[in-house]
Amino acid sequence: MNLTPLPASFAVAPWRLSGVVYGALVNHAPQLAALGEAVHAAPYKAPPAHPVLQVRPRHTLCGPDSVVAVPAAVEVGASLGIVIGRTACRVSVDDAPGVIAGYAVVAELGLPLDSHYRPAVRFKARDGFTVVGPVVPASEVDDPDALALQVLVAGVLRHTGHTGQRVRGVAELIATVTEFMTLQPGDLLLLGADTPAPLACAGDAVAVGIEALGTLSFSLCEERVVPASVDECPATDGTDLTPRGAVARVAYAGAVHVAKPHPHGLQLADGRVLAEDQVQWLPPFEVGTILALGLNYADHLKELSKELTVSAKDEPLVFLKGPGALLGHRGVTRRPAGVQFMHYECELAVVIGRTARHVAAKDAMAHVAGYTVCNDYAIRDYLENWYRPNLRVKNRDGATVLGPWFVPAADVPDPHALALRTRVNGQLVQQGSTANMVNTIPALIEYLSSFMTLQAGDVILTGTPEGVVNVNEGDEVVCEIDGIGRQVNTIVGDGMFGR
Repeated sequence: MNLTPLPASFAVAPWRLSGVVYGALVNHAPQLAALGEAVHAAPYKAPPAHPVLQVRPRHTLCGPDSVVAVPAAVEVGASLGIVIGRTACRVSVDDAPGVIAGYAVVAELGLPLDSHYRPAVRFKARDGFTVVGPVVPASEVDDPDALALQVLVAGVLRHTGHTGQRVRGVAELIATVTEFMTLQPGDLLLLGADTPAPLACAGDAVAVGIEALGTLSFSLCEERVVPASVDECPATDGTDLTPRGAVARVAYAGAVHVAKPHPHGLQLADGRVLAEDQVQWLPPFEVGTILALGLNYADHLKELSKELTVSAKDEPLVFLKGPGALLGHRGVTRRPAGVQFMHYECELAVVIGRTARHVAAKDAMAHVAGYTVCNDYAIRDYLENWYRPNLRVKNRDGATVLGPWFVPAADVPDPHALALRTRVNGQLVQQGSTANMVNTIPALIEYLSSFMTLQAGDVILTGTPEGVVNVNEGDEVVCEIDGIGRQVNTIVGDGMFGR
């Protein structure tokens, strides 16, 4: 295999893509085979029946010739990046090639881990841990499932492999992923790397090559922890996330408007007063990376204890979500036919207002712009014990509701003393207090910013208390948090979505 870089004329786009990066994990057939009977034992209990996916957020992305800071030895996985060229929803295997714009060499970096059950987010979601090469047009690649790949570390060939060794090839992966979530133009779907992947350390030069795509080169340096002060952190990137008073974003008469509460509904910035049902409610701010907390209320952990393979943890359980899951106030969320247990999760959502990296807990609240209400639905029928909770459960189109209002932090004296509750068809089914969070907001910001850069617009969904019950088609679900807002959502069936 020739590891010479591609000529510039062959690459049709720079490494920086416009969409979201979704990575397929445990998609290497020899890796699963090597696990043997372990796939049937705790914590997994069964082989993965569906794609095991993760979101690689914006702070992880970097391009060719980058220098990536690492805290220790890292695994370097060679992965084929599939660039989505048009909206892909419920795409068949036969039609999958038609949604692909091109391919890219991707180096997936990660700290070594020994379990795929609930690995801490810090193992893979670190700054610069997704290195993306130029995009090669799909027409230039005859068969993406028949490409040789290799990894060189410090000039030494450390690994060779083949894209044909995947559990799911390119077309099948697209088909199974788009069954429950929509891929947008500019999104990047990673076919997944071979496991075990070779190790590299600070000071190493790395080259990852894939046949027909060329070589992606970068280097590693030692990660240095430099404590940040509030004054040293740059402000937002131009988006004003700290207006006075609660605000919303709505679509009305073909345009997006900022609105504020009004006794008769809401008032647009131009003075028009409208009823709540006259507008389409959007998430109330421009959302960046979505970080969700699992098991962050002790009573909810106890509530789910019977189904958990592992209940003890020594750091926050964080998972990432893509923007396609987002929905606004008064929207509708689909309940697929045949599922037995779909439930809401009323959560306080914390909106980051300024860049945060290596922030101490005592300084963390200065980085909070404000808050909103979140209802983060889950379908427990689809849970598997691989990178749990898997995206098929928690990243479904329209299953993460934000709003209606963004409330500035200055208007919330104590975010750790807020009552929250959920009503289904008017009946109170869930109630709790943010005082009972296992990990507080400052603790979460300190933890997350210790290995990733939080940016303005990023949002932390802080978890839900006990009291989750099944919801059915036609149910109205209302989530309330004192001082933040009252959010309404309706459950609908497949028929509304032509299924």
